[in-house]
Amino acid sequence: MVVLLDSMTEMESEMRKLIPFLLLLIAGCSSDPVNMDEVLYERAGQYITNDNFHSFFFFNQKVYNGPAYNLHRNGKKKEAGELKNGFQTGVWNAWDDKENKWYTGSYEHGREHGKWIGYHANGEKKYEGNYENGLQAGKWTYYNDKGVKNLEESYFTCTKECADSHYKHTCPREGKVGESKKF
Repeated sequence: MVVLLDSMTEMESEMRKLIPFLLLLIAGCSSDPVNMDEVLYERAGQYITNDNFHSFFFFNQKVYNGPAYNLHRNGKKKEAGELKNGFQTGVWNAWDDKENKWYTGSYEHGREHGKWIGYHANGEKKYEGNYENGLQAGKWTYYNDKGVKNLEESYFTCTKECADSHYKHTCPREGKVGESKKF
């Protein structure tokens, strides 16, 4: 009976040591959005959570994963979306300082990638198009403040033939307007 009681107190002692660790783990896995301007530090496009921001060594830095937002100076929400491995990822929404929708767009590894739609202050569509690796690509359509199409532009995308004529990842024409048509 004495041996059994001794093992129970040892087990209780070990459990008490685990409680602070478990509380810290639960608090660290919160899915509440964080204010990027107050809590996170931006370094080369990546958001980190380390208090020792000025640390030279990268192993001291912790990247943030989860929902995030930032605010205008007047306290109204500016942007909201997800960070994965410290980079903007997925669909992000943005608003102007009067809370009018500004744009909706996709990010991949911190760069614009995918469909983007911008809005005028009155809520009418301003533009729509696609990004590839941070550069405008394909057809972009622009609208006036009444929602009427007034311009179409086609942005150059590097093809295989083009890629064979220059160094890898350095296409001088990529992201530039190839054709433009006014309405």
